[in-house]
Amino acid sequence: MVTRTVFVARARIILMFALILVCGVTRAQERGFKFNNLTVSPYVNLEYMYDSNVDSDRTEVSDEIFSVNPGVDLTYTGNDWGLSAGLWFGRDYYRDYDELDKNRYGERVSFYRESAKGWRFVLGQSFIRSRENDSILDGGRGLWRDRDLHEINSALSYQISEKTGVTLSGMFSDLNYRNDQGRYAPLYGWREWSTGLEFARKLSEKSNVLLAGTYQQYKSNGAVGGVDSSSTGYSLMAGFGSRATERISYRALTGVEWFDYAEGDLLTGWKYSLDASWLISKKWAATVAGSSYYQPSETQVNQAMQVYAISAGVTYRPMRKLTTRLDVAYRREEDEYQNAVARNMGAATDDIFSIRARADYQLMRYVSVYGGLEFEDRWSDNRAYEYDQYRALLGLQFRY
Repeated sequence: MVTRTVFVARARIILMFALILVCGVTRAQERGFKFNNLTVSPYVNLEYMYDSNVDSDRTEVSDEIFSVNPGVDLTYTGNDWGLSAGLWFGRDYYRDYDELDKNRYGERVSFYRESAKGWRFVLGQSFIRSRENDSILDGGRGLWRDRDLHEINSALSYQISEKTGVTLSGMFSDLNYRNDQGRYAPLYGWREWSTGLEFARKLSEKSNVLLAGTYQQYKSNGAVGGVDSSSTGYSLMAGFGSRATERISYRALTGVEWFDYAEGDLLTGWKYSLDASWLISKKWAATVAGSSYYQPSETQVNQAMQVYAISAGVTYRPMRKLTTRLDVAYRREEDEYQNAVARNMGAATDDIFSIRARADYQLMRYVSVYGGLEFEDRWSDNRAYEYDQYRALLGLQFRY
């Protein structure tokens, strides 16, 4: 374990670095990184966090963490196309448990092109090697573990007529947990391929009626003992979506999903997808999101689970330089056992609730300070998976 003296020394170095950056940024306010249509935006985040449960388990071991996170964002805009990219790196320094000190990094690239004839094409990919909590507040799965995640997404849209449009989409995802079985129980990732087709028909000046279908295939790392690692899923949904407006945007669909896990029973369940945002006023805004789906289990071998998730957030901007936000999220996981022995045990259910409050203040043109409080509570039919967790965050960002 790192000593308190070394930890304090690291903190002082980070603080000195921050002061140097503040001075440099203050003098550089007249400069920029804009080259014709290309914009380059480098940044550095310096963070302090208190975590009441660094392992996200029943042991509830607390620690303090300093983090340094440099990165750069790039955008290029052409006449009918655009490119966006980002690259980041992070290093965490734990006060007591320096064996948890590790590097984090990631990259992303996305491209779009559109034509006056009604076509639009989008292609993106990203890779992260991360170890922080995959928070449900950010659309994650509520799991803490070292992991690699590579994703490729694409979509092709065509406006057939003034009232009718169609979108074909595809996605590939490769999730791998880097398990330390001497310290934690293993988690199981997968490879996923999916494709979707959606039709939109103008219903009124402000809304569309939507019809969507998807197909997906998983190859799970959690299939053992001769159980087939492949799974397939299908879904069919219908609903409504908003046309382009300045204040309100929404997509709400519901339907049915079928999931065949490891050649077991064909699972059938309710499926929904919801995304909505509302610019209430110049100071207030709100968002709501939710989804349900089947997937292989990440914690148990030879089984699938059905997930229900919902989240909401409110943003309040009392002044030009200050932004505050409150987010809440809930996720429910229901195991679906796929063999007779396990099925007799009964399906386990896990529930996760999380809430976060955050504030960001612009100190000067290129410097901002932020802070937040977060609480997460997980309860389960299996008490070994139950825990709660508190986090407090204070950070400084330098961005051109």
